Amino acid sequence: MEKPEILQAQYSFIKLLVCMQASLELFDEIEGTKFYRHDLKRVINNSKDKIEKALNSTYSFIDDNEKEETLRSIDRAVHQILDSTLEELFAKGYEPEIDNERD
Repeated sequence: MEKPEILQAQYSFIKLLVCMQASLELFDEIEGTKFYRHDLKRVINNSKDKIEKALNSTYSFIDDNEKEETLRSIDRAVHQILDSTLEELFAKGYEPEIDNERD
């Protein structure tokens, strides 16, 4: 792998960490609601256990000198997702295609 590919892979990995951490937070928010039924409870608890194990083992590989800043950055990104309204998330994720052929 060349340096740009390695850097892109690292960025993708950090994005994955953010999504996994956000998932854990959202799982906690669902607990106690009417959506947290028996079948879903089992899936969520199983997923939480696996995600927590994966995150803990991954976080252990972060260099101690960079760990605090990395974890703060991940936390900021997670809270940016969690604090956004559903409308804001859809607005950020939707970019209409511009059909240049019609012009």
